Amino acid sequence: MRLVMILLLLLTLTGCPGNAVVSPAQEWEGMIFQIETRPPIVEPGMIEFLVVADRGKRRAEDLFVNLRIGSSGRWTQAIQDGHVGVYRRAVLVNDPLQDELNVYVRWQGKETVLVFPLDFAVPK
Repeated sequence: MRLVMILLLLLTLTGCPGNAVVSPAQEWEGMIFQIETRPPIVEPGMIEFLVVADRGKRRAEDLFVNLRIGSSGRWTQAIQDGHVGVYRRAVLVNDPLQDELNVYVRWQGKETVLVFPLDFAVPK
């Protein structure tokens, strides 16, 4: 009986949903883009950003993605995480309430910059 209780407790702890905080979605060329952060609460320092690109029922895995904070920061290429439409990179954040993540996307000769304010991941 004790073993069953321990197993149930472990399943409860590991089965809890993550604390992922997701930005409001933005659309470009039929794709939906959202940002997740690691850690989920953005504070000053290095923050890993996950750009999730979705084309309806399948992920957009053929993009070139760069990230920077603000409109004058240095662009840094995001790393494609498998072939699931996720691109990740850690970037230095100074002021989570004011900073914006700029996401440069290039796909099939077209390009854009999407701007995501970081306040979605700051406790209110």
